[in-house]
Amino acid sequence: MDAGRLDTRVVVKRLTKSADGYGGSTSSKSTISTIWAYKKDISGDITTQNVQRKKFTSIELIVRKKTADTIQDNDILQIEGDSTEYRINEIFDSGHKYYSTIKATEIG
Repeated sequence: MDAGRLDTRVVVKRLTKSADGYGGSTSSKSTISTIWAYKKDISGDITTQNVQRKKFTSIELIVRKKTADTIQDNDILQIEGDSTEYRINEIFDSGHKYYSTIKATEIG
């Protein structure tokens, strides 16, 4: 893998809870970091849920290994310039020495 192929900016978001002042809490997404990755579309499944057809796209991101170590399984990924958010399915070391692979599915 050539580092010059990491041409897609990915925003890493994390769900955070904060007190609402009335004894409860509110949840919001906050940006943790912005990383560079090589993005590859894997599949685009169309399924029916609740009498509606929806398309779920699966992607594969290749990132630097040290960058992937800072990402948690429950983080949300968003390609910069696109409003689509992705849920992480798995993170593993790729065949390349200094890179990791993240597989994620579109949140619908």
